[in-house]
Amino acid sequence: MPPPDVLELPLAINLLAVFFGALGGTLRAGEDEHTDLVGVFTLAAAMGFGGALVRDLLLGNLPPAAFRDPWYLIIAAGAAGLGMLFLYYLRKLGPALWPIDTIVIGLFACVGTNAALIAKLDLLPAIIVGTLASVGGLILTDLLQGRPSSIMYVGPPNAIAGMAGAVCYALLYNGTRPVISIGVAVIATVLVRLAGPLFHLTVPQPRKRAYELKLKRRESSRTMARLRRSGKSVADTVE
Repeated sequence: MPPPDVLELPLAINLLAVFFGALGGTLRAGEDEHTDLVGVFTLAAAMGFGGALVRDLLLGNLPPAAFRDPWYLIIAAGAAGLGMLFLYYLRKLGPALWPIDTIVIGLFACVGTNAALIAKLDLLPAIIVGTLASVGGLILTDLLQGRPSSIMYVGPPNAIAGMAGAVCYALLYNGTRPVISIGVAVIATVLVRLAGPLFHLTVPQPRKRAYELKLKRRESSRTMARLRRSGKSVADTVE
């Protein structure tokens, strides 16, 4: 059952997620020198409230909040303008994109999970909605840029980091101090995502693992066949 007395997060939290998302979208647009002004604002909007669109579509909140409240578009446009103004310096920072992406994942995991709990969903469905909302902007941005989605291929544990944030928020939320739950959830998201580059961890590849097992079995069969042809036993080989 969902926690009692679920409170809607302040609009400022949602707009903070939109701001960091739009700033990250602007930086991604700056990676391609051929992206024009329309492209920059499109990517900023896609990453700015892509997670909110996914959340509202899953919960049936139509039209989405990003189109009902003009502040979503205003904040996304402001972040895009700020990002373009300092794009040269932000690109020089290099790793700046990583913490921005991580903050976006953590914040949208919180707002997505919170909206699902308000809709009276149980904890598990709420966590799923929060996880999908956390990476919705990343997926939409990757699609618009025509590159493989970062959650579908080998890379940092983006979706798992979002799930960690959603789980923390859903379990810690008590209806009175959501700011604490948000802080813990964002920290959990950062730690899980940081484990990727720090410990060289990636999400396991089922097909690769199955292929490796197939190669090992094939090599084992060839070894046994060679031993039988030579008249040796496995015990003789070990000795």
